This record gives sequence, structure tokens and C-alpha cells, in this order.
Amino acid sequence: MKVRNLIFLFVLVLIGAKCTDQKNKIEGIPVSDSYNNCDEDYIDYGDMITLGDPSDKFMIRFPYKWDIQESYSDTLYAIIGSNRYETGNDPEKFLLVSVTGYQTSDSLYTYFLREIKTLKKDKKMKVHEVGQMEIKEEIAYWIKFESAESDFEIMNLVQYIKSKPKNEIYLIQSSVYKSDDYDKKLCQLKRFTDSFELVYDTEDK
Repeated sequence: MKVRNLIFLFVLVLIGAKCTDQKNKIEGIPVSDSYNNCDEDYIDYGDMITLGDPSDKFMIRFPYKWDIQESYSDTLYAIIGSNRYETGNDPEKFLLVSVTGYQTSDSLYTYFLREIKTLKKDKKMKVHEVGQMEIKEEIAYWIKFESAESDFEIMNLVQYIKSKPKNEIYLIQSSVYKSDDYDKKLCQLKRFTDSFELVYDTEDK
């Protein structure tokens, strides 16, 4: 059910429990709008392609030349896009965006709080900040954290969004190498995460 079983180069631990809100903090993590106000430098990624899950529950756009991997089961669907064929094995150039979705009866906020608490417990993770935003007029929460691998560190930003009619939560993850300009790279990937869109049946509206 968790993303760490789906992403081939990055480890993402996904999470659980309640939390205490403080002014400008959630579970002691600073609340920020930095990601919401990304100053993105335009990069030409070439032709784009729109992809979605087999049941037409969501859509997202990726560069056509990226490597795309999909995983599907009765309970979970994931789509992973990366530029791994263009990096020349240089981890500093690696970019990854993934979407995972699964059913849950938890509210979006309850699930998000559990994620924060579990990440804080993991010694390989360091949570930097959290925030709230909208994606295609849908409420979403996000969390920025770093994960330590064997010989390098990865910066991750995960957005959480819920399809209420279907009781499904989707995690949209951006991951880059932890370099001096990692925030700039995460902002460049926001072009793709902002393209995420839930697809509703007529009766769901």
C-alpha cells in the first residue's frame, strides 16, 4: 500500500496517527506557502503526453520522452515518470514524479496528519515544511522532506488529494537529488504535478 514498494530509486515511507496543531505549525513542522508560490524557470521538455489510470480516475501530463512505469492491482494503482534515460547515471540530474492512489475511509486531513507523524519517527527522514494548496480547485496538502540513501540524499515533495465520492486518496510525489538548487528543481516539476486532475463520473458530481 505504501509508496516505498512502488518507486524504484527513492524510498518514501508513508504514514499514520493524530496530531497537535500549533500556530503556523502542524505536529511541530512549519506551515509554509513556499511551494505554492514557486518561481519556475521555463524549461522545454519537448512533446507532452497525458496519462491516466486504467479506470479513468485521474489524469496527469508527463514529457513524452520520459521513462514511464505503471503498477496496477485491485487495491492500488501507480504511475511513475522519470528522466532516468537522460541523466547519464548522474544522480544530480535525476527527476521523478509519481502518482499512487488507493481507497481509504480516512478524511484527507486525518490521513495527512498520520503521514507527518510517521515521517517524523523515521530516522532516515527529515521533514522540512508542510502546506496547503489547490490542484484544479481541489484541496490538497503537501509535505517536503529529505530521505537518506546509501550514498546520497533525496529531496521529496508529496501532495495529498482525495476523491471524496470514491473514497480514494492520491499521493503525487516529486523527487530530486539534494543539491544546492533542489527547490528550483522541485518547482520545475510542479508543472507536471499541477496538471494532475481527478476524473469524476457524472453521478459523482
